[in-house]
Amino acid sequence: MFWWGLIIFFLAVASNFLYWLKIPQGVIPWINLALPVVALLLLVVGLKRLWPSARVPGKTLAIFVTVLGALFLALSVWGFVHARDVPGSAGAPKVGQKAPDFTLSDTTGHSVSLSELLSAPMENSSPPKAVLLVFYRGYW
Repeated sequence: MFWWGLIIFFLAVASNFLYWLKIPQGVIPWINLALPVVALLLLVVGLKRLWPSARVPGKTLAIFVTVLGALFLALSVWGFVHARDVPGSAGAPKVGQKAPDFTLSDTTGHSVSLSELLSAPMENSSPPKAVLLVFYRGYW
């Protein structure tokens, strides 16, 4: 039991990197919460079974791993509860809403404005109907 708990504990730690896989994003937080719970339950049951027969170094290691599992579970619960605490921007346009005109530098350093992109003819000599804007959170 204890070894299964240890294996699932390592899977719980690895589950925090599932965001790079093609898994629906709504499922991942629940996986990140469920695996530490299962791991801690198995670690505690395994520790109870191991307790009467284990030598002192084995008991110490088992207690350490179980406490580490409990701390990881607490961190997972805290992250699950506070993951949505990042406030939304009040001034950001909503999905489908027309963006205000702006001017930014492109990758070569030239200034490009939204109105330029919407009015400049494309290869087929007609102006584009829309421009795709991608926003990355962060600061560079």
